Amino acid sequence: MNEPPELLIIDLDGTLLGSQGRVSAANQEAIQDARASGIQVMIATGRIHAECRSILESIEYEGPLVIASGAALVDWPDGRMLSAEYLPAQQVGIVMEVMMAHGGAPLALMDASCSGYDYLVLNQARIHPVSHWWFDSHGIEPEYADSFDGHQHRDSVLRVACLGEPEVMASAAQDLKDRIGDSLNWRHWPAVGPEDEVIHMLEVFGPGVDKWAMIECYCRENGIAPERVAAIGDGLNDIEMLTGAGFGIAVANADESVLAIADARTASHLDDGVAHAVARLLKGWA
Repeated sequence: MNEPPELLIIDLDGTLLGSQGRVSAANQEAIQDARASGIQVMIATGRIHAECRSILESIEYEGPLVIASGAALVDWPDGRMLSAEYLPAQQVGIVMEVMMAHGGAPLALMDASCSGYDYLVLNQARIHPVSHWWFDSHGIEPEYADSFDGHQHRDSVLRVACLGEPEVMASAAQDLKDRIGDSLNWRHWPAVGPEDEVIHMLEVFGPGVDKWAMIECYCRENGIAPERVAAIGDGLNDIEMLTGAGFGIAVANADESVLAIADARTASHLDDGVAHAVARLLKGWA
């Protein structure tokens, strides 16, 4: 990239967040330097805004925020929904049915501006301990239900996910593919719980939902050319973002598939990779 970008997109987990899920002083300073140089900084995360409040406060974040891996765009800090891509209601039930058939507890992420709560959980008795830990850690109180049939907010689902052992989630993913084919966007991949416990998450979104699709729409509406966008990430949900942006940067700890498609690499998330990347971007990646 021969000149600094107009828009810099940064992922959170595994990218901006370092030890204990915090933003290092170096990364905080780098974000301030980017803003001072006229670069708009946008966070694009798999989390929802209720799950990254303290992080956003630590970097004095204001403005549009991509959440739920591109399922929605919200304005921060007021949390107002700017854009959302919902799962087709008739397919949500199928997704939940498959997950429960494999012993999972479906976690339906809701548009809280419509439902009044963030998560609807089915099959409560089988909810994974890591899900309990996550909710407790972020002060989230989910709603529980016995069935999704006829649910009053069935048209407000942004994502459905469940947690389990890798082989179980792989089997559920295959069954899901047999049931719905490629009509929805889904993936299963490792997730890190407390004390670095690694489990797998199967998550399902509406068709065409990913971080870059939402970012691209924002850029189009605000007159920002894709080639003037730089993005930094590490995970499978960052691949479209890094390939779509004019300059895609992978942190050193990124998944191999992410490293393979990135235009450049920076240091690990534990070694202030974002700060190193910002310093080079401000010099035109010299």
